[in-house]
Amino acid sequence: MPPARVLVTPPRVAIALGGGAFHGAAHVGVLKALEENKIPIDLIVGTSAGSLVGALYCDNPDAGKLIPLVLETKSSTVFDFSLIRSKVGFVSGKKLQKYVSEHCNAKNIEETKIPFIAVATDLLAGKSVPLASGPIAPSVNASCAIPMIFEPVKMYGMTFVDGGILDNIPADICYNSKAKVVIAVDIMADTDSLKNVENFLQVLYKSLLLALGENKKAKLAHADIVITPDLRNMTMLSGKQNQQIFDSGYIAAMRMMPEIKKMLRSKGISIE
Repeated sequence: MPPARVLVTPPRVAIALGGGAFHGAAHVGVLKALEENKIPIDLIVGTSAGSLVGALYCDNPDAGKLIPLVLETKSSTVFDFSLIRSKVGFVSGKKLQKYVSEHCNAKNIEETKIPFIAVATDLLAGKSVPLASGPIAPSVNASCAIPMIFEPVKMYGMTFVDGGILDNIPADICYNSKAKVVIAVDIMADTDSLKNVENFLQVLYKSLLLALGENKKAKLAHADIVITPDLRNMTMLSGKQNQQIFDSGYIAAMRMMPEIKKMLRSKGISIE
């Protein structure tokens, strides 16, 4: 493993961005609302979709520039899907890595303007691994590598798959950074919206929701504030509803803003 990025001072506000495929557009809506209200962001920890959005935002902390990029992103932009590609995954991750490389100035995680951590799962050791330094594109790929869909990513002598397998909302990692306030964004809060399963992706999605449920409760216990966008009936597996998903994230964050500001004041954090 590369050395972790050392934070000179504990973060005032740390944001935990959870996994959820194309529901990740809601994270951008949340970041836009936080930006507009001048909420300081000193650390972002992202899992899966949260790691992709987190990397892009931490590299260039301007939601206004990130919005059009995310709204235009489609599954074909980041998935190089092939049924004959591999015995361990239908998506190599090369398109996703190219996407990250093209839209991030930083080549390594430790070079981002806001400290950033991508969470992946060491498949063979069965443990969650926070990637706080090292090459940013493969690290995000590792965090997003949904089992049976993506090929696992091999780095540092480990075999990585989606960070959400063990830590879908990494509020625990934000808490361990000694942040004064931890804000978690849950984009997989609605576990009942998928009433039927019609293909293997939906079977996998529903199975993951059930498996992650209890684990997620434990992680969210480390958050001071939890933002839960209303994403019912919005597809998680394509970019067709990115605008509606973004809007839901923005609305959810704005609704929580009085509570967020109250929390910051109680911790002695000023809002400029």
